[in-house]
Parts: sequence; C-alpha cells; structure tokens
Amino acid sequence: MIGGRILDTTALTAAARGSLYMQALLSIAHQRVIPLLVPSTALSDAYAGLKPDAGHALSAIIQFPLLTVAPLDEADARGAGILRSNTASTASTTAGHVAYLAAARQWPVITGEPDRLRALYPDIELEDLP
Repeated sequence: MIGGRILDTTALTAAARGSLYMQALLSIAHQRVIPLLVPSTALSDAYAGLKPDAGHALSAIIQFPLLTVAPLDEADARGAGILRSNTASTASTTAGHVAYLAAARQWPVITGEPDRLRALYPDIELEDLP
C-alpha cells in the first residue's frame, strides 16, 4: 500500500495563506512522490474561510499533480456518519469525512486541530501544523 497524507481544512487554509510548513510539505511530497488526499468537504470549508486572493492561491494548490480531491460519495458519507454517531462529539461532516478517510487508508492527517479528529477516531495518526 502506498502511503500518503490527508490534508484537512486547516492544512488547506494554511497552504493558501503561504505557510512555510505547507510549502515545505508540498515540496517534499513532490520530491518523494507522496500522494496527498483532500476531502471535498474540507476543500469546500477552506474556500468558505478564505478571502478571494487566498482562494485563488488554493485553486492553484489544488492543481498540484500529486493531490487528489476525494468526493463525499455514498460509501464515504455512510462511513463518516457512522463514525460521528459512535462518539458524543458534535463533529462536523467535514471532520467525519477527514477522520473516515484517515481510518480507511491508515494515512496521517495534516491538521491544526488535532483534538477534534481524535474525538472521532482516537487511533488517528496526526501531523500537527506548527
């Protein structure tokens, strides 16, 4: 199985705002051919939270060749919903989608909000944004 990384909303907004950490991560992903997965729900939330100029930067980032946008299809929606229903958390659909994809693929999530994902899936592997 090829390992990769999942980018949540906080990682996407950090990248669009010019985070040096995210620039380095994208560069390393390119050099080492590490796939990056972006849940479509996280992408939507990132666009909603960005000003237009940063939204343009995010549009460019999404064109990165090793980046794939994961749709919220019926199977993922069911899995994310079940994951959310198994906790006392009032997690968002996006958090459920991110955590579900991480659980299904056993890939770490790049995030600035680790506690919200651990509440859904305690065994999740996370890489915290600085």
